[in-house]
Amino acid sequence: MKFKSFALSALALGMLPLSAAVPELEQLVPDAKGYELIYQFSPIAGARSAGYKQDNSDALSGTLKRIGYLLKLTDKQGKETWVYAEMDPFTQDLYKVGVPNASSGVIQTYVNNLKVASNVPGVATGTFEKGNIEFWQGNYGSGNSQKIPGATGKYDFGDAPDKTNNAGYGSMQVHNYLKKQTVFAFNSHGTPNCDLGIGNNPNPKGHPDWTFQPTGNKYKSAEMYVVGKFDNLKKLNPVKVDNSKIKFSAKLDRANPDYKPGETMKFTFVVDFGGQKLPDKPYTLFWKRTGDDGITKSGTVNVVPNQPIEVTTSSDKPGFVRVEAWLRDHKGNNVGLVYPHPWQKGKTLTRTKAFDGGAGVQIATLKQAVPEPQDFDAFWAKQKAKLDKVPLKYTMTEVQPSNAKVKQYAVSIDCAGPRPVTGYLSIPVNAKPKSLKAVVNYQGYGTGVQKPAGWLPGDKINFTINAHGYDLGKDAAYYNDFFAKIKSNNQIYAFDPKQNADPEQAYFNGMALRVMRSLQFVKSLPQWDGKNLQANGGSQGGLQTVWAAALDPQVNLATPSIPWCADFGATTIKRLNGWRPSYVPGLNYYDIVNHAKRIPKTCQVNITKAGLGDYTCPPSGVTVLYNNIPGPKKIKYIQGADHGFNPPGAQVFEMESK
Repeated sequence: MKFKSFALSALALGMLPLSAAVPELEQLVPDAKGYELIYQFSPIAGARSAGYKQDNSDALSGTLKRIGYLLKLTDKQGKETWVYAEMDPFTQDLYKVGVPNASSGVIQTYVNNLKVASNVPGVATGTFEKGNIEFWQGNYGSGNSQKIPGATGKYDFGDAPDKTNNAGYGSMQVHNYLKKQTVFAFNSHGTPNCDLGIGNNPNPKGHPDWTFQPTGNKYKSAEMYVVGKFDNLKKLNPVKVDNSKIKFSAKLDRANPDYKPGETMKFTFVVDFGGQKLPDKPYTLFWKRTGDDGITKSGTVNVVPNQPIEVTTSSDKPGFVRVEAWLRDHKGNNVGLVYPHPWQKGKTLTRTKAFDGGAGVQIATLKQAVPEPQDFDAFWAKQKAKLDKVPLKYTMTEVQPSNAKVKQYAVSIDCAGPRPVTGYLSIPVNAKPKSLKAVVNYQGYGTGVQKPAGWLPGDKINFTINAHGYDLGKDAAYYNDFFAKIKSNNQIYAFDPKQNADPEQAYFNGMALRVMRSLQFVKSLPQWDGKNLQANGGSQGGLQTVWAAALDPQVNLATPSIPWCADFGATTIKRLNGWRPSYVPGLNYYDIVNHAKRIPKTCQVNITKAGLGDYTCPPSGVTVLYNNIPGPKKIKYIQGADHGFNPPGAQVFEMESK
């Protein structure tokens, strides 16, 4: 095969009408004539979510005789490298020749008459009797499951796909196994910093097929062209569906998400296409059921517009069942559903998961997985004593408020542990002594508070702190450096099991000390009324809010939302896991299900959100937290809500105990 290596013109890089020529290909490989463009996409755009720049798969009809892939990369210095591989077709289904999707399955097969052209030194070019491909959307391992000759059992030209799960990392690889070579690899399909390479990976410490070798950020541009040569070619006018007009709704069959063992749970889904004409091949709904009972089921149902789809399940074991659903188009791609943005007015939010929710069984009986430490109270008495040895000294530097009715201050408070308490305080102007309620706000995982708040209440003391005690008002480089420094054994903060094994060395220790000191500070302000003290926060801030209510008896209102790290030990009894540090017994001292039992009955606790699809903070753990609170309490379960998203019009289930 003849080929040329030169920079493509701006014209050649433009969007092209459907035609019998693909100029980008013919300029590089003059022999590659008579090909139709099937797909064009950018791997570094996050191909799984960004979709195709051009998709002609519905417009081409005929017998596929040859299939080809042109990958062209341009680095930050403008250097272009490229590879072209063509072969006899491994399928006649055009939906399966592009980026692997949910319905294309695992394609791991030999291909005949492989031709390769490239300008990359070391890439074997010419014609070869056979090659092999590895196309799938899911995860995979390094075993040579197809016994490809010469494959080593490393991540190379013979790997082992996970056929039980079609969602995950992703592989789109063409190999010349006769030369023990990867022709090109595109892995990690969901991120711009994907694995992308031509030929074998030259890094001796890396994998030959580029697995776990993110290179996407190296390139200014990356383009993949999928082309085909057809017999009996016909050009069609395909139906175009505007997915932004699709409305999806979901509903549980009752007003209480709590069932008896063995009782049927019924979820009803409805898809409204807004009156649009649809392709002959139907859209489908793929659903998956998991649960604290360890049972997994799934299914696919054809979608009829505005006709209910019912998914039923049950569980014999107390705990929660999780039901997820994805709407898929006629090509098997997950459809991005468009919603109004929850906090950016006029903006939209696109989500490829149509539903994530569930229901529970005998949730009032749920108990924590592991017992609390026998010395739990003694441990916390020791921490309070450690804090009390540090005098309550602070600085308050006035900053410009957004509200003329308040004064705002940048505050730093001396504290036990490695760093002070830092945050922003607002107090209404001309406030009289002992006249104001107070609220202390705690933040989610990450940086949280860096600059003064944009909105401030004019009727109360408002103190918003970060979890870490870093300096306020710094640039991004400072915070990037800060978070790099607080890693432990290369783990992000609070996630190092070796550090967490000793509760006094755990990162949570300093956080808890700062929570207690923040409350002491607010109570020292002369404007506080001495009676009304609220702790408030979501996620990691919800964790801190529960600590606050348990560790300071003067907190009389706690409003945690999606509280993090409830029931660390749940993994020991195989409940569905959340995103949190791996369980070690040292974490029991910080587990909010243990703190919940110590919240005085003088404190009202309102859990303002528990997402039934939140598997950062699983509903089972949040429910154990609720069950352990001895005093007045409320909880709000939201159907279809995950950690950060509430579906518009979602069912809300409230429970209350006085």
